[in-house]
Order: sequence, then structure tokens, then C-alpha cells
Amino acid sequence: MVSNTGWAMDPVRWAQRQAASAELERQTARIADALAGAGVNVVLDSDVTFVGAVTGVVEKQRVYRACRFLPTVAARDRRPTVNGLKLFISGHKHSKYFRYAVMTCSEPVPFSAAHKGDMRAAIQGLNRRISRWASKAQEKWGVNVLYRGIEFTRATAAERDAEAHARGQASDLSGRYKPHTVLYHVHANILYWPTRVMKEEGKSWTDFLRSTHKATGAWWRDNGKIEKVEELVKYCSKPNDTLKSSAKELVWLYQATQRLKLCQPLGHFKDWMKALEAAGEKVVRVHVGRGDGRLMRVKKRQKADKDSNDEKKKDGDESDAATDVKKKAPPSNMLLGMTLPQWRHTPWAEPLIMVQRYDPSKTSFDKVSGDIEIWKRAAREMWDENFGPEPEEALRVARIAREAQMSEDDIREAAEAAEAYIVHTCRPTVCADDEEVAPEELDEDTADIVSLFEGATVVRLAPRPPADADEDDEIPFESPLIEARWAKMWADLAASAERLLERRASAAHAAGRSPEHGWRVAA
Repeated sequence: MVSNTGWAMDPVRWAQRQAASAELERQTARIADALAGAGVNVVLDSDVTFVGAVTGVVEKQRVYRACRFLPTVAARDRRPTVNGLKLFISGHKHSKYFRYAVMTCSEPVPFSAAHKGDMRAAIQGLNRRISRWASKAQEKWGVNVLYRGIEFTRATAAERDAEAHARGQASDLSGRYKPHTVLYHVHANILYWPTRVMKEEGKSWTDFLRSTHKATGAWWRDNGKIEKVEELVKYCSKPNDTLKSSAKELVWLYQATQRLKLCQPLGHFKDWMKALEAAGEKVVRVHVGRGDGRLMRVKKRQKADKDSNDEKKKDGDESDAATDVKKKAPPSNMLLGMTLPQWRHTPWAEPLIMVQRYDPSKTSFDKVSGDIEIWKRAAREMWDENFGPEPEEALRVARIAREAQMSEDDIREAAEAAEAYIVHTCRPTVCADDEEVAPEELDEDTADIVSLFEGATVVRLAPRPPADADEDDEIPFESPLIEARWAKMWADLAASAERLLERRASAAHAAGRSPEHGWRVAA
């Protein structure tokens, strides 16, 4: 929490991530609304509001049931597995031998008005075959299966025939089914670890692959060593494919996948995840300085103790029958907890406070969960300790990055200027005798700098009277922490100014510059 609060992200990359997240939200809402129109409600009746602990931005968000093909639900469920598998692989001394394979059902699952295939049976059958194969592979071949993830793609019979013909393969699915029949291709992504060399006669690598194909009764492909975890742990269905489905098809898909384990750790990775859960820990990316992050095991936040709530209910029971009959309105502003810092509202990460039945007109908050203002103050202290900009400046940079009306370099310069803009409140810096300078009097370079600060003005300082001999114009006896903070700020300002000069110099010679000038110097 402390390390990640105020963690800065490149504003251009942040804007791209925001656009992608917004698109996922829109896709999820469209699918959920289509299901609701067909009589299946996947939206939970949960009046939860997220409040930015530093920026104060208030946001209400839909909460969905565990419908695995909803994009936002899939993204939420995918993240812990991806983080856990990355840390598991990075800490395993034999991870260089981990391999990635794909196992496919031999027959597609059709859907049409006249013919609705059994998708649920196809997924369960593939899961059982993989489990039997994993047990045999461990016993006979010394192969430990670590992960299994179900995925299904959607296309019509005609489209699948066209894809096969483009690869030079024969296919007549349009003859077996009607050309416009939707066919689902169910397959599993598998991570496995051969724990020994297979060179013995009858137990070679070729024998293992042949035995695997025979045991599973499915199409099997070994894709070599695992390169990226994201290629292995995927959404069960591509959002664009799901959006093409009709309402009846979505209901069929919902019923087929309800309460199924589509992604599951196995073998040693399963044991590792169990130990993680037993220790009350989870895997998150922690800021380690200079914008870099590292996956680490951290303790989960403990939920509020409910014993005090139960005692409060017992003490508050009234014997008056009329009072008992009268239904009490649910309390407002119930604090549910605070999330880890997120890049939700600005390119600087901040914690989000979760409030149930949020009512800003009421100042009282649930005493058991704590006071929202205390949480905000704690978050702001962590933000300031990590040299986060003023919240107003952070929101302004976020708006500039989202609107994309400036060049990428200008957006990055605005973010750097926001970090350098620290308000010094020890004394006023503008006196009554100082003269305000009109914008038209500024030179071009100064005007460009002033434009980075919305609502800023430039003043011409009047001469200051000399200080007495026994007076010091500086604040004495700074603590080591304050001195270190100011030293870092001046170093950052110097580095920022140097980068700005380099970009302007390269821009002036853009016509003849070499490709080397296109690289951005990392801070």
C-alpha cells in the first residue's frame, strides 16, 4: 500500500489502458443487458461506490455475477492467476523446462435454432480427459501438469471451412452442418513440466507425444517452452466473438458454463497456490522505485470483525412490538474497505475506498469500519511521501492524456511538470509590490512553460530589502528527511530540464536526425 501509492505511469500508456478498460466495460454492459433481456440477470444488486482516497473522485460501478465470459469478470479472475503463475515460474529452479501445449476437442459444438449442442458436456469431458492424462503422465513419464485453462472460439461453419482451405486443409463443415450454423471450438491451454530426460527406448519424447494423443483422443500440439504467461492464461471467450451472439445463444452459453472451473492450477502450482492462500497472502506488483515494479507476496487485508456488529444488534433489540414490526432503513455510508492503489483516475496510483449506500449529504460513517476522512488523510500522507503531485494537477494531466489533443511528448512534459509543481506553504512567495506580467509580454519559451500550469500567472518580483545580519532568510534546522526530499526534487527537476533540452534540440534538427534520436531517455 505504502510503496504503490503515488506510483507514476507513463501518461500516454495510461490513456491507452483507460481506453481499453472503458471498451471492456462497454462490451460487458452490452452482453449483460442482452442476457437481462432474455431473462438472465447477471448484475448484482450491490450499491457500492468507489471514492478516490486522494483525488476524491466518486465512481459507481456495476458488480457482476461470476459469469466467466463477461469481459470484466474474465479480466478480474485472470489477474491473480497470471500474477501467481509469473511469480511461481520466476522462483522455480527448473522453469526453463516448462512447456506449453494445446489440447482440442475432436468435434465442434454446434448452436442453431434447430440444433443446440451440449457445450457443458464437451467442457467437462475435456477436463476429465486431461485429469486422467495428467495422472498417467506423472506416473509413467515423470511429467507434472501445472495448469489447465479452457477456451472456446466462435465461428460459423462456412467461416471455419474458409479458414481451413486457406491453410491448405480439407474441410466440409458446411456440408455436415448448415453454412450459417455457429460452431464452438473447445480447447485447453496446458502448462506442463517434463521432470526427466526422455531418451530410453519406448519412453522417448516421441513416444510420450504419441501416447498423449492416444490417451486424450483429441488433437494435440506441443508449442515449446513457455514465453509469456498471457499466451497461456487467456479469456475463455474473445469479447468480440461473444458480442456477435444472439440473446438465445448467450443464455445457452451462460447455462453451459455456469459454475464450471474453466481455469485451474494443477500439480505443484496448485500446491503453491494453496500454500499462498493458507498464509493469507496474494501476489501483487509492488513499486520498487524509478517506476519499476516487482511481483511479490503480500498479506491480504483482513476483513472487519463481525462480532462487534452482532453484539450491537443484540443490545439494540427492542421489546416494543410496534418497533419490531417497523422495518428499519439500511444504514448509509458503510465502509467496506480500501483497495490497493490503482491507476483508475490519474496516471498516479491511489487507493480506492469502497462505500456501500454512499450518501455524501450524510457526514456520519459506520464507526465499526472507521472514518473515511482518516483513511483519506492516511492515503494523502503516503501519496506525499512518494512525491505524488497535487491531486488537481494529477487530474489535469489525466484529462490532457485522455483528450489526446497534445503530442505525446507534450503530454509527458505536462506530467513531469505536475510532479515538479510542489506547493511551498512556509511563506507567501508573491508580495504586494510584485508586478503581474501580461501574457503578450512573455517570450515563446516562457509562455510554453506557463501553459503547462492551468490558471497560472507570471509576476515580476520587486527588489527585496536586505536581511539583517542576525536574520537568516532560510528556514533553519531542516530534518534529514526534508533535506533528502528537497534534494530528490531538485535532482528530478534537473533531469527533467535536461530531457526537455534534448527533445528541443532533436526537434530543431528533425529533418536530418538519425534513428538514435527517436529513443526516449529513461529517467
